[in-house]
This record gives sequence, C-alpha cells and structure tokens, in this order.
Amino acid sequence: MKRFFRSRSGLAGFVLLAIFLLLALFGPLVVPFPGAERHWHDLSWWQDSPAAVPPSWMNGPWNGYSLPGTELLRSGPPRELTNGDGGRLLSWSFPLAIGRPGPPRDLVLRFAGNGKVFLLASLVHADGSTEEVLRQVQEVAKGQMGRIPLHVREAASLELEEYLAPGQARPSVGPSLLLVGKSSGLLGTDVEKRDIWTGVVLGIRWALVLGAVVSFLTVLTGLLLGTIAACYGGFLDSVINRVYEFFSLMPLLPFLIALSVAYHPSLWSFMALALLFFWTRSFKTVYARALQIKEEGHIEAARMMGAGRWWRVTRHVLPALLPYGFAVMALSVPGIILYEASVSLLGLGDSSTITWGQMLHDALVQGAVINRLWWWILPPGLSIALMGLTFALLGRGFDRVLNPRSR
Repeated sequence: MKRFFRSRSGLAGFVLLAIFLLLALFGPLVVPFPGAERHWHDLSWWQDSPAAVPPSWMNGPWNGYSLPGTELLRSGPPRELTNGDGGRLLSWSFPLAIGRPGPPRDLVLRFAGNGKVFLLASLVHADGSTEEVLRQVQEVAKGQMGRIPLHVREAASLELEEYLAPGQARPSVGPSLLLVGKSSGLLGTDVEKRDIWTGVVLGIRWALVLGAVVSFLTVLTGLLLGTIAACYGGFLDSVINRVYEFFSLMPLLPFLIALSVAYHPSLWSFMALALLFFWTRSFKTVYARALQIKEEGHIEAARMMGAGRWWRVTRHVLPALLPYGFAVMALSVPGIILYEASVSLLGLGDSSTITWGQMLHDALVQGAVINRLWWWILPPGLSIALMGLTFALLGRGFDRVLNPRSR
C-alpha cells in the first residue's frame, strides 16, 4: 500500500473515490430536496420549482444581467388575536423586497391545516399602502399541505392572516412562501422542474453499484474460468473456450433491444447481461497467464511432492493472478459505466431509477441541445467522465505497484 500511495495517479484516484463515496453515503441527506429519490418521476412533487432555469451562480459580476433566484421564506411565530366568539386570528409577515418594475414574480403560498382554512393575504407596498390579493377558504386534509399560487409585480412584504374557528387547533407547521425565480440551485433545473444537482448526487450510488459490483463479478468470473480452463485442460478447456468465443463475438445491444421489447428494462437485467458478456474481457489474458504459471518450477515441485491439482490451483495459480485481477477490475469500471450511459441514452435503460445516463437521455429527448440548456447536459456528462477518470487512475496506480516494468 505504501507504493500505491506514493504513486500520484493512485493517490489522486483514491481521493476522488473517497469524495464519491462520501457523496453516495451522505448526499441524500444534504441535497436541497430530501426524498427526491422516491419522487424523481412524480411531476406534482416538483410543481413549485421553476422550469428550465440556469444555476443561481449565474448571477454575478461576470454577467451583465441579473436573474432573481428561487428563495423559500419560512414563517416565524405568529401574532395571535382572540375574538369575542372564541375564534383566533393568526397573522404573519413575509418581507419580499420586490421593488423594481418588471415582469411579475410567481409566489407559492404553502400552508398546513386540518379541515377548512380561512386565509386573507395582502401586499404592503413601499409607500405603506396595502392591496388585498387573496381571500379564500380551502379544505386541507390532515397531514397534507395546501398551496396557492400568486403573481406579484412590486411589493415590500406580504401580510398573511388565518382565522381559526372556536375549538380549532392551530397547525403544527406554519405557512411558508416560495419566491419562484429565474435561477435555482447549484446546477439549475430541467424542463420538468427537477433539480439537476439533486439528480447528479443521487446518481452516484447507482454508478458505483453498477461499476464496482458488475466489474467485480465479471473479473472474478473471467479469473475463475480462465484458471480452470488453463489448469484442467482437455474437454473442459475446449468447452470454456468455445463459450468464450460465442459471447465475445455476440454483440450485447441486440439482446438489450429484444429484452426491452419483451420486458420492462431494469438495471438488474442490465447487470445480468453485463455479467454474461463482459467476463470475456479478462478471460483470455488470465488464460494465457495461467498457462505460464502452472509450468513454473515451484508448481512442478509441488506436483512432484504429491500436491493435488485443486491444491496447486488455489494455493499457487490463483494468488499469482489476483493482483492482475484487481488492476483489471479498476480499469473495467469506466467501461461499464459508459456502457450503461450509452444504453440509457438510446432509451433502453431503466427509466424508474436516477442514473446519469438516464438524465442525458431525458435531456436529449426533451430538447436540451436545441434549447441550449447546457446546465442539463454538462453535469451528468462530466460526472461520468470524472467517475471513469477515478477508476482509471486507481487502475494505473495498481499497475505501477504490481508491474515493475511500468515503473
């Protein structure tokens, strides 16, 4: 391990992998939309976000224009007045600071309740005048949130009043006001109002699962089959090599197309097909190396001393091939991630999960290129490239440690 960390490529790959692992473990807890993994395809869950807006950092001295950002205003403790009939009047004030003329800002008033909710909202202008914009009674089920969209051009604050009938309990959650802007979040939103940064972070887990698990299983399968074919020979060697030739010459894409026609495509079916086809990438090298190792002097000596074939394979041949297996596994992860992204981009992926390839497919289908929505295309594309670079650096680090000729 000391040699590995002395390698600059290995150290850089380890740091990038640690960052990806931290984001995969704790990212769902720190993204701006917790629970988005369950509601990614539920458009009603994203209805309060702006559609197809750039990131918030677009507002700055490097741009000659200013895009108002999306902001959530939460209410503090209300002012409470009691009427003579036992009813109560709760009031809140939300500062808006929308003081310049221009197109109206979209506001979304969100509130909790249990039954009928009596609301009165008024705008307070800079000169102190008030303008009533809402007088409404809404039925809100217990545990649900009501929402009322508003349009405001100029205002200093919004005054909200809620009337509670005698005996009616006050809601446990106060109202909030969402100012829908022309920019949002770290990476903007797509045309379905979904937050791009949230999708990129939540896609890390599937990228790691697909890359690491499928790569480990495919390399392990190729390692075992190559060792068995080389060390046992005969009929078993011939059968394994014929199976290798069949799967190495057969393209995977027609199988995926047939599977998507017959069944709903899923990541689990992709992993099964990848395991069925990708083990051939490491088989031939392992097979040739195992043929060399089994003829070495110390293995011949073990055979002359009475060691069985299984003993020689498990104690001498496989341990000599394991370092090669680790390097190949690290180098094969980028290829598997890229293949999943390519399959999803063609529309043959699992649309029910959040993967970077599926995000690129949605961007292509919904006209991100034509409409110049670069913030929808670049983040998942760069994430795929960075994940591939991470494991490529790790593989190079392993290669420099295990292969003295490369040093």
